Amino acid sequence: MTRWSFGKPAGWGGPWWETPVSAGVPSDPYLMTGFDGKCLHLENFSATPLTITVEIDFHGHGRFGAVETLTVEPGQVRSHVFAPGFSAHWVRVVSDADGVASAQFVYT
Repeated sequence: MTRWSFGKPAGWGGPWWETPVSAGVPSDPYLMTGFDGKCLHLENFSATPLTITVEIDFHGHGRFGAVETLTVEPGQVRSHVFAPGFSAHWVRVVSDADGVASAQFVYT
């Protein structure tokens, strides 16, 4: 029996969960490959807006490039649905300011 006999993988998780973040310091990379549907939920626990840049490593070689920039107002949640077929090996997020945030991915 193979893993695929149980169906396509799905799940959620991410690099930040109510985590203190520092301006310009990327999160740990988070696996993005092997899933069809991808969505990112960002939450800002800070008193000021946070602009979060989503960076991907397409080939898995450790070279990241920006693909989205999302501003999250204080106390708000912002979601981003990646286009169907969007693929990368790794993803990480970077805040433009110090604060506290969550970044969680939902994969289907």
